[in-house]
Amino acid sequence: MIDQRALGVLREHPDELAQATALLAAAGYDAPRTALGAGDRALLDVHRAVTGRDLELTLTCGACDAVSSVLLGPRTVPPWEPRSVPLGPGAGVREPTYADLAGLPPDVDVATEELLRRCTVGTPSRAATADDIDAVDTTLSGPLVAVCAECGATVESPVDVQRLVLESLMRVLDDADVEVHLLARTYGWDLATIEALPPDRRSRFAWLVAEGR
Repeated sequence: MIDQRALGVLREHPDELAQATALLAAAGYDAPRTALGAGDRALLDVHRAVTGRDLELTLTCGACDAVSSVLLGPRTVPPWEPRSVPLGPGAGVREPTYADLAGLPPDVDVATEELLRRCTVGTPSRAATADDIDAVDTTLSGPLVAVCAECGATVESPVDVQRLVLESLMRVLDDADVEVHLLARTYGWDLATIEALPPDRRSRFAWLVAEGR
């Protein structure tokens, strides 16, 4: 799969799409051909493989201010299933892949037109529309709706799994840099020696240094 040492690919790319594609490729996925909805679920797999835990979201109830948490992981989200909009015999609109999003024009309307062209299969009976793209969307992006355990009110929060995973793993990468710095400063070890340590052992050494043991 992938481990913490492979997260350096996140710093090699300036934008979210490139980071997600590179991370999935590092984990062994055929990233360009992966549908976006399947990719979101794969990113949750990667997050769990690297951190040993699911994404945890904190929700605050607007009715009673109670705070609760929701876990997003491979076992807590619905499985991915391919989705398409039929537009005649052998024709339709399929879900976009990561490759379909690459290099789209900056203008929203022009980008939508180009994305529709890339995702249209065969000769459709009518022109594909932006609504068709919405209809094939299986990404884990949109409102998360939960029920407050304290008062039973509906709690809604916007969620974008791709962004949440990347932000969480960037924090892991930043924490690893702090650990490397502490060990290099304390023990005088070279970078290669420190990076060769298993992440959990490196974290343990860094904790001991920070605690003054």
